[in-house]
Amino acid sequence: MTDAPKEEAEHKPEEEARGAPLPDSGTLVASCIHLLSAKAWETMGLVPNPATGKVERDFDEARIAIDAASALAEVLKPRVGDSERKDLDNLIANLRLNFVEQKRKAE
Repeated sequence: MTDAPKEEAEHKPEEEARGAPLPDSGTLVASCIHLLSAKAWETMGLVPNPATGKVERDFDEARIAIDAASALAEVLKPRVGDSERKDLDNLIANLRLNFVEQKRKAE
């Protein structure tokens, strides 16, 4: 029986905990963008809160989610293709337009 190289023999706790390797950073950033956009739609009152089933509005929370998703999109855009870049631009534009419209309706 031969000894495995040192790097292979070392355990990576984050991989063991999940049972699989962690996704690359770009995939994680894209996942965060999608989570933040879902939170923005929810806090604009356009989709129900999944925990309560109620439509709730919190424009301060929506603004944070949109701003964070936008900042992450700017980090990701240089690393993706034209189609993905266009999708990110459209997502952020739709979030911003809906934010303005929903806030106006609420006033």
